[in-house]
Amino acid sequence: MSGSFAKAAERCSVSQQGISMAIKRMENELSCKLFERSRKGIALTDHARYLLPAAERIIRVMDNCDAYFASGMGEKPELHIALTWGAPEEFAEAPLEEFKRENPDVYLNVRHDHDTGCEAAVSAHEAEFALSAGPVELALYDAQFLCASRYGIVARRDGPFAGRESVDMADLDGVPLIVMREYQKTFHVLSAAAESTGVRLNVQERVDSTLLTHQYDDPARAGITTQSLAARFASAKLVFLPFRDPPLDWELYLIKLRGGELSPLAAELERRLLAHRPHGLR
Repeated sequence: MSGSFAKAAERCSVSQQGISMAIKRMENELSCKLFERSRKGIALTDHARYLLPAAERIIRVMDNCDAYFASGMGEKPELHIALTWGAPEEFAEAPLEEFKRENPDVYLNVRHDHDTGCEAAVSAHEAEFALSAGPVELALYDAQFLCASRYGIVARRDGPFAGRESVDMADLDGVPLIVMREYQKTFHVLSAAAESTGVRLNVQERVDSTLLTHQYDDPARAGITTQSLAARFASAKLVFLPFRDPPLDWELYLIKLRGGELSPLAAELERRLLAHRPHGLR
């Protein structure tokens, strides 16, 4: 427990005691517990799992506001794009940072959303383009493939998958699962794979953020995620097991409205992102 608070304190540049006091004040204000503390460490409560996606959205809005005022409050050019969960970690972090360094006078307004939300942002002209998961509706969007990452499960090392290096869809038959919500593509990809193999998915919890598929302390349950995201949230008690099934890949695309034209800034960032693809795709 102290180790978890120490890491949080270091990231926030405050003392460990300050983190503990802030959590206590928040729990008192909300009249609920946010963390379960035990000898094994710290785990989110059900209340915290419910609040975390909203807290993440608030932080992103505050960060965008800071960037807006730092950019000159609308006096500088703006570029609006949308990124699905996992796009920065899997692919886009480096080219986006490079673009911002080389265009310091541009306000890059990045909307983080689930895959269908990113498509809606492009359709509503709220984003010039999006990095979104497939499959893509090609009647509506021009799409360029960027990268793929293997789907898999993250589970307790001492759970029923102990000693395994990978899994098949059939291994999930009846296993309690944490997956993304039903309006997100991850759920539909998994459902289609399960149906084709005759597997019954035992979905116990649906979440908005991939982060939440890692926040549990039940050795019987497994969360669905991708390999790169699992590495980001790795811990000593969790293990990532990729699916051996060939179709179970998470694919990322750059999408824009079919037949639409990008602004010069958006076109520059698009070129930068496409150049960042693996060598064989350029």
